[in-house]
Amino acid sequence: MERLGPLLRISAGLVLLTSVILIGLDLAGFLPLPSNRVVEERVRLCETLAAQAAAAVEHDDFSAVRARLRTAVHRNADVLSAALRAVDGQFVVTAGEHRMLWNPEDPERSTATHVRVPLFRSGRPWGAIEVRFQSGASAGLLAALWQRPLVRILVLMGALSFVAYLLFMRRTLRHLDPSAVIPGRVQATLDVMAEGVLLLDKDERIVLANEAFAGCVGRSPASLRGVKASGLGWRVPRSREAARRFPWIDALRDSEAVTAIPLVLDVENEGSRIFMVNGCPILDGWDRAKGAIATFDDVTELEQNRVALEEALKMLEGSQEEIRVQNEELRALAQSDPLTGVPNRRAFLERFEVEFAAAKRQDDKLACVMADIDHFKRVNDTHGHKVGDEVIQRVAEAFRSALRDCDAVGRYGGEEFCIFLVGADDEAAVRMAERLRAKVSSPGFAQVSVTVSFGISSLAFGAGDPAELINQADEALYASKHAGRNRVTRWDERKAG
Repeated sequence: MERLGPLLRISAGLVLLTSVILIGLDLAGFLPLPSNRVVEERVRLCETLAAQAAAAVEHDDFSAVRARLRTAVHRNADVLSAALRAVDGQFVVTAGEHRMLWNPEDPERSTATHVRVPLFRSGRPWGAIEVRFQSGASAGLLAALWQRPLVRILVLMGALSFVAYLLFMRRTLRHLDPSAVIPGRVQATLDVMAEGVLLLDKDERIVLANEAFAGCVGRSPASLRGVKASGLGWRVPRSREAARRFPWIDALRDSEAVTAIPLVLDVENEGSRIFMVNGCPILDGWDRAKGAIATFDDVTELEQNRVALEEALKMLEGSQEEIRVQNEELRALAQSDPLTGVPNRRAFLERFEVEFAAAKRQDDKLACVMADIDHFKRVNDTHGHKVGDEVIQRVAEAFRSALRDCDAVGRYGGEEFCIFLVGADDEAAVRMAERLRAKVSSPGFAQVSVTVSFGISSLAFGAGDPAELINQADEALYASKHAGRNRVTRWDERKAG
């Protein structure tokens, strides 16, 4: 039963070949044609009718001819109509619908369906017997085919030869089967291997497949025999594209081993199987490839685990990025004042310490400005905290918009702000503070009228650390408050006052 498929195909092919030979003999004229027999019968019938008609013409007695023609039409299914026609074209006797059916292409010539036999009287033309026969197609295609001896021969011989070829090829293939040359112990050794193995001929057809490979592709080893290895439906990993490179073909072509080529095979009811494939040539005495061995390592589970790991890593990277963004947001929230968005006191002092050390190290200028909204408690008590918050926000935005990127403003207390100006002396700080004071006190700045007092200090006044510089600016601010508010005071002016 293992060879039933190939045996049936070979036997059917031999029957077809025999049929072709017989058809060729028929076309060459070596077989009798049924059409010749039919024509011969028609000729004999027409000759008989013509003989009877000639006798009647001699004696001018046409009743016997009429009876004979009618008998021929009624009893012979091959005859459609018949008539005795005079030389002048007039019908003397007719049988059947002869006037309608008689329509030859050439009235003077006989054909297989239109037969005309001339009649003579006293050596002169008198007329003719006309017989209209059935055409071959009207008798039915199957019936016409069955009338051919060749068709009957083909049917009978095809059935008998198929059985004979099947029995003969079953016995012959035992000697021609390439797998028969492989010792049983080799087959058994390959079958116990966990890795799939194919033994291929020089045309990459499978000579032997072990149980591991057959099990992976969902077929039996016997059904794979004779199949081209590249025709099993391989495709490229992670794609629906059909594979174009096969390691066993490369090995056959180059007579060199080819390793680690990934291929995917879709197996019915089992999904996709992923293989790492190697190809090694089988060389003859002249180092020419006469076959190849292909091995298949099923890495489906490993590949699935690798893909799952990659997806997990991507998810982890995404989570890490989310955590980083959240940390940045938390850091920004921790360093920013939630009401105004400017740095809070701790973040401002951290940056101020860095700029102070840099200015000291480089012997550069640095100014500090303290600012406080005048009578802010009165604003809250009179207009409410919502208006008070709006005033603080507007002041912080005015300060921030007036600064350079290298400068900074921070919310130092409730309504108090601290500003440092990099590379600026106390005079530059005073000019900037005056602009801010005028802007805040201008009409329409906020919902209510407000003013701001400023205190100015710089490294020129000898501060030894950031805290001392801020204290100097704070003392100058205190002086502005006591001097009537809505004004700018330098630290040295406070001392002088």
